[in-house]
Amino acid sequence: EAAIMNPLTNVLALRSATTLQIFNLDAKAKVKSHTMPEPLVFWKWTSVSNLALVTSTSVYHWSLEDANPPTKVFDRHQTLGPNTQIINYKVSPDGKWCLIGGISAGAGGVVNGNMQLYSLEKKVSQPLEGHAASFAKIQLAGRADPAQVLVFHEKKAAAPPGE
Repeated sequence: EAAIMNPLTNVLALRSATTLQIFNLDAKAKVKSHTMPEPLVFWKWTSVSNLALVTSTSVYHWSLEDANPPTKVFDRHQTLGPNTQIINYKVSPDGKWCLIGGISAGAGGVVNGNMQLYSLEKKVSQPLEGHAASFAKIQLAGRADPAQVLVFHEKKAAAPPGE
């Protein structure tokens, strides 16, 4: 049904209905497999060793570094409901934040964008209205280490066109 290659290694993830399998193509071996409790609506490699799995209700991470099944990370916020098409998922460089984004049909043909920022440390979410976001590191004057930031485009659903 679907396949995605690991971005840095010769590892392939396959999906058929709710069954997931990961293969190491160099070793010609199955690394692991799992049957999800519900169908995936989005999946993406977030690192060389982590596959993010998004269902209609929750977000999971599946690590290649152990034999464990996918771990539920958080539930999707109500603003990312069943009529939302998930279009992106990111994990911050320090691994402390997750961001899921989706779009849905609004009134008058408008495309609404909603995102959910989730803190892995505090286990809390913040809904955001917008279509695009990314984590970045920047060097600030007077600070020795780079600052990690979230950059996003905000567009409120009720905003007039062009704003």
